[in-house]
Amino acid sequence: MDPVQIRQVRQLIKDLGKRHTILISTHILPEVEMTCNRVLIIHRGKILASDAPENLLRSLQAGSAVRVEVRAPVEAATVALRAVPGVTQVLAEPGSDGVARLTVQAEGGADVREAIYRAVVAERWDLRELTRGRTTLEDIFVQITREEDEAEEDRRDQRQRLR
Repeated sequence: MDPVQIRQVRQLIKDLGKRHTILISTHILPEVEMTCNRVLIIHRGKILASDAPENLLRSLQAGSAVRVEVRAPVEAATVALRAVPGVTQVLAEPGSDGVARLTVQAEGGADVREAIYRAVVAERWDLRELTRGRTTLEDIFVQITREEDEAEEDRRDQRQRLR
C-alpha cells in the first residue's frame, strides 16, 4: 500500500473500532501504537500486559533513555555517568573510534540531561550527542517479554537446584 492507502486503512480500523471489537495480531508495533486503543502483549501463550497504549507507555516512561555520545574512553565515560545523581543504569555500545556511545536510564523518568552535560564538561570531554529518547510500544514489548524470560529462567534454575 502507498502512504495514503495506509492512512485510510488506519482510519477505517479506528472508525470500525468505535462500534466493534477488532482483533489485530501483529508484530508491527508502530502501527498498533497509531491505530489501537487497547493492547494485549502475549508471549509464549501468556498475556503479560493488557491496557491502553498510552498507559503502557506511561508505565515504562520511568525507563525513558538518554542517548549520550562523547569523545572519551568508554570505561571512563560509563563510570562518570553512573555517578550522576538519578542515573540508574548506563549501557555502553562497543566502539573503537574513541567515541563512547551510551544509553543512560534515570530514576522515575527524570530528565538528567543537564547533569550529564555538567559531568561531561567537568571531564573536559567533547559532547557529540545528548538526546532524550521516546519510549515506544516496541520498547515495552521487549522489556516485558525479557523480564518474563528472565523470571522463567530463574524459576528453571530454582527447580534445578531443588533436585
